[in-house]
Amino acid sequence: MHIEVVEPGELNTERMEGLLELVVQQMQFIGYEYTQGEALAIVKHALRAGSRAILFVGTGEDGQVISFAFGNRCCGLECGGDYLWLNELYVLPQMRKGGIGSSMLTFVREWAKEHGCVYMALVTHPKNTNAINFYEGMGMETEPLVWVDRYL
Repeated sequence: MHIEVVEPGELNTERMEGLLELVVQQMQFIGYEYTQGEALAIVKHALRAGSRAILFVGTGEDGQVISFAFGNRCCGLECGGDYLWLNELYVLPQMRKGGIGSSMLTFVREWAKEHGCVYMALVTHPKNTNAINFYEGMGMETEPLVWVDRYL
């Protein structure tokens, strides 16, 4: 697998169709219905120049997009420095259980460390036992929490 890092302001539309299909699938999985056009607008906004977002796109040997991760570089008082909030990690369903998610998460973690992050965090649904087992197997700690949010 090849992993491309897409920094803000550097979005290339070369493989966007394959990426957008995965973004739409991930959004459906977490309860949002977006068209590919809406997903494109969201990705473009997220990766606009000046953003602290980061996109990782995994491709197979044939160049097909098979996974992606999306996160934001943040600064935290608790960790005493910058950290990566991993918003999304998605692997095509037919490609799961083959090490792609592990490779992607390892790459993202190393990239974050090399770019000054001291901590990485994410959230997954408490009923998503596959994801919980995956993250714990990757050495991440899980904690019960209450997610608090509101659209503005």
